[in-house]
Amino acid sequence: MRQTAARLNRTWLTLIGLLLLLVGAGALLLGTGLLESLVTSAGRTLTQPSASDRVVGTSVASALTASWAAVAAAVDGVVLALLGAAWLFAQIPRTNQAKPFRLYDDPMTGLTRCAPGVLTDAVEAQVKALPDVQNASALLRGSATEPDLDLKVTVSENVDLPKLLATISQDVAADLGGALDTEVRRLGVQVEIGKISTKNKTHKITLDARRDALETVES
Repeated sequence: MRQTAARLNRTWLTLIGLLLLLVGAGALLLGTGLLESLVTSAGRTLTQPSASDRVVGTSVASALTASWAAVAAAVDGVVLALLGAAWLFAQIPRTNQAKPFRLYDDPMTGLTRCAPGVLTDAVEAQVKALPDVQNASALLRGSATEPDLDLKVTVSENVDLPKLLATISQDVAADLGGALDTEVRRLGVQVEIGKISTKNKTHKITLDARRDALETVES
C-alpha cells in the first residue's frame, strides 16, 4: 500500500525518449542527405564542412580553454548529479498518509479536525469483523472531500472473495464516506491468503471478472 514514483518515472522517461528520438531523427536526416534536400526546398543552403575544417571556430576554442569553462562544466556535473540523486531518492516507496482532515472550516461554526488514524482504526475493525477475515490494515490518502482508501486484507482459503469485495465496496467504503459526508474517490484492496490448512492445499481463488471496480492483488 505504498506509493512509488511511477508518474515521475513515466514523465522523465517520456522526455528522455522524445529527446533521443529527435536526435536520432536528425542524425538520420543528415546521414541520408534528406536534411540538405529539405533545407534547399526551403530556399536556403546547407554548407557541409570539409575534412580540413575545424570542429569549432577560434573564438569557441579560446572560450573552452578559459578557466571559467572548467568551472561551468563542474557546476553542470554537480547539477546533473543532484538531479540523479533526487530521482533515486524519489524511488523510495512512501505511504503518503493523509494529513488531519478538516471537516468544518467555517470560522463562524468552528473548526473540526480528525486524524486519519481514527478513521482507519474504525475501518480495520469493521473489516476484521467480516467472515473469514484474519487481519486488515487500512491507509487513508487524499483530503476530506476526496479521500482515497487502501486496504490490505488477509483472508482464509475458504473466503467468498466476490462477496467480501462487494461488502467492502458497498458497506465499509460507504460508511467511511458517510463519516466524512462524501464518497470515497478511490478504493484499493490487496487480498492475501493466510496460512493454508493441512487439510486443504488449494492455493487458488476465483475472482469475478465483472468486479473491475476494485484493485485486487492475489498472493
